Amino acid sequence: MLALNVAGPMDVFTEANNFLPPDQQYEITLVGMRSGSVRCSNGMGLNVGIDYLHYQEQPDLLLVAGGPKLPELHPPPSFLRWLSAKVEGCRRFGSVCNGAFLLGHAGLLDGKEVTAHWDYIDRLASQFPEADVRPDKIFVRDGSLFTCAGVTAGVDLSLALVTEDWGHEMALRIAKRLIVYIRREGGRSQDSPYLAAGPKEETVVAKVLRYITEHISEPLSIEQLADAVAVSRRTFFRVFAKNANMTPSAFVEQMPFIFPESCSRRPTCR
Repeated sequence: MLALNVAGPMDVFTEANNFLPPDQQYEITLVGMRSGSVRCSNGMGLNVGIDYLHYQEQPDLLLVAGGPKLPELHPPPSFLRWLSAKVEGCRRFGSVCNGAFLLGHAGLLDGKEVTAHWDYIDRLASQFPEADVRPDKIFVRDGSLFTCAGVTAGVDLSLALVTEDWGHEMALRIAKRLIVYIRREGGRSQDSPYLAAGPKEETVVAKVLRYITEHISEPLSIEQLADAVAVSRRTFFRVFAKNANMTPSAFVEQMPFIFPESCSRRPTCR
């Protein structure tokens, strides 16, 4: 089990409880194949309070966390029956990272649009061909089913769930407490264009990244960025969006979150 796949979502809902009255707080239960101490892949121990056979409650939300060995797991039929029964009574359910494999074994991904960590996408699509696997999304919602890329994406998914329950302002307060980015939406690419644009590259994204960094305190227009890379506005928008998997405006807006030490003011792009 990857610790962040569990701890990330749990911390989001725990922080939400700090702002909610006692009678409206989230009740968080960690359920496992077995109860007791579970060793995570980083060596940290998690205390699982109850095993699935003894968990009789009907959750409103059920999330399955992933881990390095989970794709090789062949879950017992009793667990798959239990999972299907619990999901049937849930208002929302989903998975973090490759937890989607357990949902797939239970037949809960068939005909659904889903995602997972990029390292497991091909295997997920091959193993569960009835699922519509989206390889380049942070998280995906299909009806009451939520799936995400895993690790820190579990926080994005959980903030989206809190937003649905309590509104944007609540999610923003939680994001500030956890010092995470509130606007990394589900449709964003799993690959960061900031990491992809190395300092010696001469791609459109790399050139724009360098230009924005050099003019970080100035208001920036699409025309100005297009001129910086010597193309028309139309060509710039099309080429940039294709290579960065986001619009130029979204790229500029994220700059202070990627390089906060270089930003004396929030950049804008009009």
